[in-house]
Order: sequence, then C-alpha cells, then structure tokens
Amino acid sequence: MFKSNLFNKPVLLAAALLTLSACESTGVIEGVSGGEVVRMEYQQGFMDSDGKLSLTMPNGERFEGKFIQASQVSEGDEIRIGESSRDDMWVWGDATQRSSSAKALLLGDRGRNMKCQFQFASARWGIEDGGIGECKVSSGETVEVVF
Repeated sequence: MFKSNLFNKPVLLAAALLTLSACESTGVIEGVSGGEVVRMEYQQGFMDSDGKLSLTMPNGERFEGKFIQASQVSEGDEIRIGESSRDDMWVWGDATQRSSSAKALLLGDRGRNMKCQFQFASARWGIEDGGIGECKVSSGETVEVVF
C-alpha cells in the first residue's frame, strides 16, 4: 500500500517553525516623565532581536522607532547526534548569542528624537520578559521605564 511522506516528522517540524516565525509579541510598557505616566507600546517578532516602539509623551508628542537587542553571531554548522535516532538533531547555519541590553532610536512627530537604553531581565526572551530602561529626548527630558 502507498504511504505518503507528507506528514513525516521533518515536514511537521518545518511547518511548526514556519508558523511560530510568523508570531508577533506586543505589549505596553508604562514609564514616567516629569512625574506623569507615559505608555510605550512594542511589537517584536518571535525569536527576533529587534522590534518597533511607539510612545506618546504627556504633551501629546508621539515618538516611533526601532529597538535592537545586542547580539553576537558565531558562524558554522552543527550536527548533534543523540543517544538514539530519535534524539538526533541536524542544524546547519549560524548560532546567535543575545545580550540582555538593547538600544532604541525613536523619531518624534514634532522634530525631536529620543534615544533609549534598556536592560532586559532575560537575554533569551528580550523585551517580553521585562526589564528597566531610560529614554532621553533630544531636548533633555527623560522617560524612565520598568516593565
């Protein structure tokens, strides 16, 4: 009898990874500027080391931009052979080691910019796992965040 290989383990694994790679994490970080609460919204793709940020200051000025989590790439191929054939892993490509620090540059709708420094609680999960940070507006104002 003919048996289809359409649903073999490698195909299912590839489909699952493709589905996860399309996932996106979003959230809200609350901060303080001049004694007033500000909200910063973020978007980050699954397993990405960068994402988008937007923030509205108490005066209504809106800032938007990108954050980048520091990382280091090691080039090479890797093959891991387990104790049984079910434990074998064949990995080709580069390995990336992430830092728990990140920087961001946001551009305001009134001509100013904002530079941010973040320290994430987890290098692996990045902004999603929380942390602390400080953003400085080009005019000198600061926004401190805990998330």
